[in-house]
Amino acid sequence: MIQRVILSDQVREQLLDDILSGRYKPGDRLVESQIAKSMGISQSPVREALRDLVAMRFVEVEPHKGARVRQIEEREILEIYPVRASLEELAGTLAADKIADHLGDLEQAVTKMSAAFNDGDARTMAQWDVAFHRTILESSDNNILIESWNALMIESRTFLTLSNLIKYKPDLNLGDWHDPIIEALREGDPVRCGAELRKHVEEFGKVMTGVIQSKTDREIAEDATLQAAV
Repeated sequence: MIQRVILSDQVREQLLDDILSGRYKPGDRLVESQIAKSMGISQSPVREALRDLVAMRFVEVEPHKGARVRQIEEREILEIYPVRASLEELAGTLAADKIADHLGDLEQAVTKMSAAFNDGDARTMAQWDVAFHRTILESSDNNILIESWNALMIESRTFLTLSNLIKYKPDLNLGDWHDPIIEALREGDPVRCGAELRKHVEEFGKVMTGVIQSKTDREIAEDATLQAAV
């Protein structure tokens, strides 16, 4: 039961968690009154939360049909990587001489990612991955850059990505991918820091592209087999 005195962002986070965890699936209706009743709150914060989720493109509203969970296209998942790579390259360059006091936080995040990998917990691994990158972004001390990065909805998109990757690459320990970034930041060379962050994001995008392409090829092959059988 959610407390009666509640902000719409708490409702939004609960609904987003339900969507990302699969409790709500693409196409499922999100009925304002039912959600409000289940949470023990009025419909107003639910309405505001649904508006936020529409803006985040996790929910869509159709005339005469109401709100539904939106199907996230694979193309949308892939399009984030070149944009994110550019933002994080700049963040690494700007943060190189400011990050020294936060290297321990970055190392802790890597340790937590590896622990989540061992537990098979994609959601926690995504949360610590985002914490790692957010620490660098915030150390850049550039508010426009931080706002642009936040607008990409990194945490929810990272979880969606990892959920797909872990199905097809169960040996993917995300923690190991961050060691070169920490080494570059410890060295303090702005150019190398930016380059390592760009490389990190681009390589992750390539892995995701390969997984999606492999999945598509399998689906085509399965469809061809089914057609031949018919």
